[in-house]
Amino acid sequence: MGAGVAVAPNRVLTAHYLVLGSSRTEVEGADGKTRGVTRIALDHESGLALLALTGPDLRAARLASAHVASPGLPVYLLTCTSERERKGSTGHVTVVGPFEAFWEYMLDRAIMTNAINPGLAGAALFDLEARVIGVVSLGLAAVGRYSLAIPVDLFLERRGEMEDESGGGSRERRAWIGFYPQGYDGAVSITGVVPEGPADRAGLARGDLVLSVDGQPISNLRDLYSALWRKGPGESLSLQVLRDSAIRIVEVVAGDRYEFYK
Repeated sequence: MGAGVAVAPNRVLTAHYLVLGSSRTEVEGADGKTRGVTRIALDHESGLALLALTGPDLRAARLASAHVASPGLPVYLLTCTSERERKGSTGHVTVVGPFEAFWEYMLDRAIMTNAINPGLAGAALFDLEARVIGVVSLGLAAVGRYSLAIPVDLFLERRGEMEDESGGGSRERRAWIGFYPQGYDGAVSITGVVPEGPADRAGLARGDLVLSVDGQPISNLRDLYSALWRKGPGESLSLQVLRDSAIRIVEVVAGDRYEFYK
């Protein structure tokens, strides 16, 4: 279960991991009526998903223009805690800045707030003019940074492609390795791999320490992703890893996350 926000009478925006891999999805509006989902457009780069619906129209929220969020901005979020219960909370934007995560994900302008999410992910984050400025994706443990939201700017930039029913789109896709790297103390280790993904097929394993990618030294997740994303699906990447006190070179043919998670 998760929350979402209507961005058109028959479109709902939410966090993409809530619907990733689902075989059947339903949306229930605040009116208690259920809508069917005819199509899910995933955007792995932003972490957003756009759901196309059938059934009664929803009242669409207003979307803020680009880069409205800034530290000190008063905000509130609305979410659900069950099929029938809705909750909200208030706070301020504390930070707008870089964020990296272990599932090959990175944002340049993540919105972090001191508003605690009282329910499920996918909640809409509003400014005081009731405009959506982001979609709440994660809960954070850092003091003053309790909720992380994906800026709505990224949806506005990608809306055309996400609405494209042909499944095409002109945006260049990034290389995807299919592993879970974790940065710690100036190094990056692999904590797991996606079964049957490119890393798994190439022989990368949990516990490997990534030293470089195509000769570029790696000391944190931002270094790693910046190096990986210079390549696209189908291209080869050379990873230097430390395993069992020995340095190895592992050649990985990058995959296409969109094809893998169809």
